[in-house]
Amino acid sequence: MVAKTDEPFSLKQLYRSIEQHVQAHLPGVHTVAVWPVISDRVRLPAVFIEMAEMEPGQDLGTGETCLACKFEARVVTDPIQPDHHQQAVFLAGQLAILLRLQSWGIAVEPSEFVQAMQDWTKPELDGYTVWVVEWTQQIYLGETEWPWPDEPPGTLVFNFEPGDGPVRPEDL
Repeated sequence: MVAKTDEPFSLKQLYRSIEQHVQAHLPGVHTVAVWPVISDRVRLPAVFIEMAEMEPGQDLGTGETCLACKFEARVVTDPIQPDHHQQAVFLAGQLAILLRLQSWGIAVEPSEFVQAMQDWTKPELDGYTVWVVEWTQQIYLGETEWPWPDEPPGTLVFNFEPGDGPVRPEDL
Protein backbone atom coordinates (compact mmCIF):
# COMPACT_ATOMS: atom_id res chain seq x y z
CA MET A 1 0.00 0.00 0.00
CA VAL A 2 1.15 3.55 -0.72
CA ALA A 3 2.07 5.84 2.19
CA LYS A 4 -0.80 7.99 3.37
CA THR A 5 -0.95 11.64 2.38
CA ASP A 6 -1.96 14.56 4.58
CA GLU A 7 -5.43 14.62 3.03
CA PRO A 8 -7.75 11.94 4.47
CA PHE A 9 -8.69 9.35 1.88
CA SER A 10 -12.04 9.78 0.18
CA LEU A 11 -13.73 8.57 -2.99
CA LYS A 12 -13.62 12.15 -4.27
CA GLN A 13 -9.83 12.16 -3.85
CA LEU A 14 -9.59 8.80 -5.66
CA TYR A 15 -11.69 10.01 -8.61
CA ARG A 16 -9.67 13.23 -8.88
CA SER A 17 -6.36 11.32 -8.76
CA ILE A 18 -7.44 8.84 -11.45
CA GLU A 19 -8.76 11.63 -13.68
CA GLN A 20 -5.58 13.72 -13.37
CA HIS A 21 -3.27 10.75 -13.91
CA VAL A 22 -5.09 9.52 -17.02
CA GLN A 23 -5.19 13.06 -18.46
CA ALA A 24 -1.46 13.53 -17.85
CA HIS A 25 -0.47 10.18 -19.41
CA LEU A 26 -2.77 10.02 -22.43
CA PRO A 27 -1.96 13.32 -24.17
CA GLY A 28 -3.97 12.54 -27.32
CA VAL A 29 -7.19 12.44 -25.29
CA HIS A 30 -9.06 15.76 -25.23
CA THR A 31 -11.48 14.95 -22.39
CA VAL A 32 -11.04 12.81 -19.27
CA ALA A 33 -14.02 12.90 -16.93
CA VAL A 34 -15.30 10.96 -13.94
CA TRP A 35 -19.07 10.47 -13.95
CA PRO A 36 -19.51 12.80 -16.96
CA VAL A 37 -22.73 14.47 -17.97
CA ILE A 38 -22.81 12.97 -21.44
CA SER A 39 -25.51 15.35 -22.69
CA ASP A 40 -22.90 18.16 -22.51
CA ARG A 41 -20.70 18.87 -25.51
CA VAL A 42 -17.46 16.87 -25.17
CA ARG A 43 -14.31 17.01 -27.30
CA LEU A 44 -13.25 13.62 -28.64
CA PRO A 45 -11.42 11.38 -28.13
CA ALA A 46 -12.57 11.10 -24.53
CA VAL A 47 -12.19 8.77 -21.57
CA PHE A 48 -15.15 8.50 -19.20
CA ILE A 49 -14.39 6.86 -15.85
CA GLU A 50 -16.84 5.41 -13.36
CA MET A 51 -16.96 2.91 -10.52
CA ALA A 52 -19.21 0.02 -11.56
CA GLU A 53 -19.21 -2.21 -8.49
CA MET A 54 -18.08 -2.58 -4.86
CA GLU A 55 -17.58 -5.89 -3.05
CA PRO A 56 -16.04 -6.71 0.32
CA GLY A 57 -12.26 -6.67 0.18
CA GLN A 58 -9.60 -8.31 2.33
CA ASP A 59 -9.98 -7.00 5.89
CA LEU A 60 -6.62 -5.89 7.31
CA GLY A 61 -7.97 -5.66 10.87
CA THR A 62 -7.37 -1.89 11.06
CA GLY A 63 -11.01 -0.91 11.55
CA GLU A 64 -11.20 0.52 8.04
CA THR A 65 -13.72 -0.90 5.57
CA CYS A 66 -11.93 -2.58 2.69
CA LEU A 67 -13.75 -2.56 -0.64
CA ALA A 68 -12.78 -4.33 -3.84
CA CYS A 69 -13.95 -1.84 -6.47
CA LYS A 70 -14.49 -2.48 -10.16
CA PHE A 71 -13.80 0.53 -12.38
CA GLU A 72 -14.68 1.10 -16.01
CA ALA A 73 -13.07 3.60 -18.34
CA ARG A 74 -14.83 4.13 -21.65
CA VAL A 75 -12.67 5.29 -24.53
CA VAL A 76 -14.91 7.23 -26.93
CA THR A 77 -13.80 8.22 -30.44
CA ASP A 78 -15.46 10.15 -33.24
CA PRO A 79 -16.88 7.80 -35.92
CA ILE A 80 -16.47 10.53 -38.55
CA GLN A 81 -12.69 10.18 -38.30
CA PRO A 82 -11.35 7.60 -40.79
CA ASP A 83 -9.21 5.79 -38.18
CA HIS A 84 -11.73 5.87 -35.28
CA HIS A 85 -11.64 2.09 -34.67
CA GLN A 86 -7.84 2.00 -34.57
CA GLN A 87 -7.75 5.08 -32.37
CA ALA A 88 -10.16 3.50 -29.85
CA VAL A 89 -8.19 0.24 -29.73
CA PHE A 90 -4.86 2.09 -29.44
CA LEU A 91 -6.13 4.27 -26.56
CA ALA A 92 -7.67 1.26 -24.78
CA GLY A 93 -4.29 -0.49 -25.03
CA GLN A 94 -2.46 2.57 -23.72
CA LEU A 95 -4.88 2.74 -20.80
CA ALA A 96 -4.34 -0.96 -20.05
CA ILE A 97 -0.57 -0.31 -19.93
CA LEU A 98 -1.09 2.73 -17.68
CA LEU A 99 -3.14 0.63 -15.24
CA ARG A 100 -0.31 -1.79 -14.45
CA LEU A 101 0.09 -1.73 -10.64
CA GLN A 102 -1.31 1.80 -10.53
CA SER A 103 -2.11 3.41 -7.17
CA TRP A 104 -2.59 6.98 -8.47
CA GLY A 105 -0.20 8.41 -5.84
CA ILE A 106 -2.66 7.80 -2.98
CA ALA A 107 -3.23 5.15 -0.30
CA VAL A 108 -4.94 2.40 -2.30
CA GLU A 109 -3.85 -1.07 -3.35
CA PRO A 110 -2.37 -1.38 -6.86
CA SER A 111 -4.86 -1.74 -9.69
CA GLU A 112 -5.39 -5.05 -11.47
CA PHE A 113 -6.32 -4.95 -15.15
CA VAL A 114 -9.36 -7.14 -15.93
CA GLN A 115 -10.15 -6.68 -19.64
CA ALA A 116 -10.67 -4.29 -22.54
CA MET A 117 -13.33 -4.75 -25.19
CA GLN A 118 -15.70 -2.97 -27.53
CA ASP A 119 -18.72 -1.63 -25.63
CA TRP A 120 -22.38 -1.06 -26.52
CA THR A 121 -23.81 -0.89 -22.97
CA LYS A 122 -24.42 2.88 -22.79
CA PRO A 123 -27.29 3.95 -25.10
CA GLU A 124 -26.24 7.60 -24.76
CA LEU A 125 -22.99 6.67 -26.56
CA ASP A 126 -24.69 4.96 -29.50
CA GLY A 127 -23.23 6.30 -32.72
CA TYR A 128 -19.71 6.58 -31.28
CA THR A 129 -16.90 4.04 -31.27
CA VAL A 130 -16.52 2.92 -27.66
CA TRP A 131 -14.14 0.57 -25.92
CA VAL A 132 -14.37 -0.17 -22.19
CA VAL A 133 -11.30 -0.88 -20.05
CA GLU A 134 -12.01 -2.56 -16.71
CA TRP A 135 -9.87 -2.90 -13.61
CA THR A 136 -10.26 -3.72 -9.94
CA GLN A 137 -8.70 -1.95 -7.01
CA GLN A 138 -8.94 -2.39 -3.25
CA ILE A 139 -9.56 0.78 -1.27
CA TYR A 140 -9.93 1.49 2.45
CA LEU A 141 -12.65 3.76 3.79
CA GLY A 142 -13.18 4.99 7.33
CA GLU A 143 -10.87 5.68 10.22
CA THR A 144 -8.11 3.39 11.43
CA GLU A 145 -8.98 2.01 14.85
CA TRP A 146 -6.59 0.76 17.51
CA PRO A 147 -8.77 -0.70 20.28
CA TRP A 148 -5.93 -1.23 22.77
CA PRO A 149 -4.37 1.44 24.98
CA ASP A 150 -0.91 2.63 24.03
CA GLU A 151 1.68 1.05 26.30
CA PRO A 152 4.99 2.62 27.30
CA PRO A 153 8.22 0.88 26.25
CA GLY A 154 9.11 -2.08 28.44
CA THR A 155 11.29 -5.14 28.69
CA LEU A 156 10.80 -8.14 26.47
CA VAL A 157 11.10 -11.42 28.41
CA PHE A 158 11.89 -14.76 26.75
CA ASN A 159 11.43 -18.28 28.10
CA PHE A 160 13.49 -20.61 25.90
CA GLU A 161 12.79 -23.97 27.55
CA PRO A 162 10.10 -24.99 29.98
CA GLY A 163 11.30 -24.91 33.59
CA ASP A 164 14.23 -22.54 33.04
CA GLY A 165 12.24 -19.52 34.10
CA PRO A 166 12.27 -16.12 32.45
CA VAL A 167 15.48 -14.95 30.82
CA ARG A 168 16.08 -11.23 30.69
CA PRO A 169 18.20 -9.64 27.92
CA GLU A 170 20.72 -8.30 30.46
CA ASP A 171 21.41 -11.90 31.67
CA LEU A 172 22.50 -13.06 28.21
